[in-house]
Amino acid sequence: MIYNWKKIVKTGLPLLTIAVIVETFAGQILQGNEDFLIALPIFLISIPVINSVGGNIGSILGARLASGLHVGYITHSFKDKEMHDNVIISILIGFISYFVLGIIIYLVALLGNNVSDIDLIEFVAIIVLTGGLLVFVIAIVSVLTAFISFKRGLDPDDMVAPVVTTVGDILGIGFLFLILGAFGI
Repeated sequence: MIYNWKKIVKTGLPLLTIAVIVETFAGQILQGNEDFLIALPIFLISIPVINSVGGNIGSILGARLASGLHVGYITHSFKDKEMHDNVIISILIGFISYFVLGIIIYLVALLGNNVSDIDLIEFVAIIVLTGGLLVFVIAIVSVLTAFISFKRGLDPDDMVAPVVTTVGDILGIGFLFLILGAFGI
């Protein structure tokens, strides 16, 4: 495949424009919950971590899928063993990352006296559940985006990262508030 900057801009610009619009809505969700987040700063600290880890894992998965599709060691099938292995490993890495980061965030917040009335186990459970749900959905989005773009003759490398990070940012915020609601916070 020969890379042509005009083709990349032509196919990428509409997607990036949509991503900017969706990211604006994610910001509005945060602004609408500003008072809650200021009252519980530990969760304000957590949002960038939740979103970045989910986006990073999804983008890495998408890059691996794109490379596999280009080279041919991953087939364009939902039954492909290599694809399944990559998805499972990504989800496992996500759970481990969120567990470790939940502990680190809590300890950093504890040092800054920003913990409020939440204990370590409850906080880590919220972060792991939020992150695990996010990585699971992001893995599905990553696979679908890679397969659909590859099937349509578009380079998955140009499509997966913007889609995954945009979907991850909006869902990361939404899932956090969903899990907080389930915990009664």
